Parts: sequence; C-alpha cells; structure tokens
Amino acid sequence: MVSSNIYNPKERPHYRSGHGTVLGYMAICLFGGSIFMHFMLARENKLRKAGKRDYLIEGKTEEEIRMQGDVRPDFIYTL
Repeated sequence: MVSSNIYNPKERPHYRSGHGTVLGYMAICLFGGSIFMHFMLARENKLRKAGKRDYLIEGKTEEEIRMQGDVRPDFIYTL
C-alpha cells in the first residue's frame, strides 16, 4: 500500500525518495527495537534477581523446571 505512494514512477530508475523512506523506517525500527529490547530485558533480569518470578516454579518438579527454558526464574538474559 505504501510503496505505490513512495515509489514515484517519475524517479525511475533510482527511486531515491522511495528507497530513502524504506531505509529510514528500517533504521528507526531496527535501532528503536534494539534499544527497547535492551531495556525490557534489563528490567526482566532485575525482576528475576529480586525474586519476583519465583512463582513460576512453585509446586513443579526439577524436570518441569528444567523444561521451562528461558522462562525459568534463574535464567538471566545476556545484554
């Protein structure tokens, strides 16, 4: 939908404004997403270290806890 508006046929063959718009969106989304993910994972690590996620293993066997993967409260994300 958007490409029909940002890729103007008059700019053929380089489509500078179309490519610039796409590159801008990619840069903003990739950079912004990376920054957002960093802060959210840092927050999650703090909650896990403070014991706020310990309820996830209450009443579970060692095997069930092991099978939880990164949901386990003792799993800490590397930033």
